[in-house]
Amino acid sequence: MITRTLIVVVLLPLASVAQPYGSGARDPQNTRVELRHEPTEHQVVVSIAGRPFTTYQYGPDFPEKTAFYPVLAPNGARVNREYPMVPGVTGESADHPHHQSMFFAYDEVNGTNFWNPSPTGRRIEQTNLRVDTNALIAQLAWKDKDGGVVLEETKRVTFGGDTEVSWMDHDITLAATRVPVTMGDTKEGAFAIRLNDTLKEQGGSGRYINAEGLETEKGVWGRPSNWVAIRGTVRDGAAAREVTVAIFAAPSGHNAPPYWHARAYGLFAVNPFGRKSFDPAAPERVTRLAVGERLRVGFRLAVYRGQVSTARLAQDFAAMP
Repeated sequence: MITRTLIVVVLLPLASVAQPYGSGARDPQNTRVELRHEPTEHQVVVSIAGRPFTTYQYGPDFPEKTAFYPVLAPNGARVNREYPMVPGVTGESADHPHHQSMFFAYDEVNGTNFWNPSPTGRRIEQTNLRVDTNALIAQLAWKDKDGGVVLEETKRVTFGGDTEVSWMDHDITLAATRVPVTMGDTKEGAFAIRLNDTLKEQGGSGRYINAEGLETEKGVWGRPSNWVAIRGTVRDGAAAREVTVAIFAAPSGHNAPPYWHARAYGLFAVNPFGRKSFDPAAPERVTRLAVGERLRVGFRLAVYRGQVSTARLAQDFAAMP
């Protein structure tokens, strides 16, 4: 029997998607987006301007949740940590194995910890995937240890960029389709990337900054802000490449502006659900969805070549659709 692999390749000029960066005409060869679906490998490979950007991974190697791995800057620097996907990298940290590159998850959903599922059977399982002309659209079921569906997620991710920046927009809808949903107030979430160890603040080269101009983990952690970025140098052997990694929260998203779980040890996360867990003086925030109700959150991950200015970051946030 011959096994045939379906490969869907989508090439599109950036003009057909949102254009939040800069202005004026661009060379189409420097702004094209390519999505290549490889079903037998359980992945969608994404390239921007002819350069690899990221790969959406949903196969058996990612049983607890789907993830984007790796994540590369336009200059080729890998901004994510390799562990746990690649264990035993010399000199790399090996804590928090649930920090799998870039992902979306949350603790305390009807009492179930989806942020750190551990080997208990809890998982965020993909039930459907479609590669559209400018996006991947995934449907996921958040299942408890008994296999019951607690929450359903629809994730639409669009991509863009040029030779200086690559970005992905995550438009996420969470729906209570079978049972009422209660999401507790916890810091453990939600849209996150585990940074390359050479880019983190603690023992690395990075330095966080937020939309208010506050810097370092001490300034940005546990505060609401429209965006946070980290600027630094990714080192790989003799190679040293400067980058900026930014997360922008959609102004129309649930509970915007959100709080930030940005840690010096390398976790860079935004959390639109927690509040008191970040600010003990604030009232507790509990999110409840009746059956049939849904909420929507949105985030952009932008990875720049070089250490870009605060003014550029503010401009790019303001230009988000």
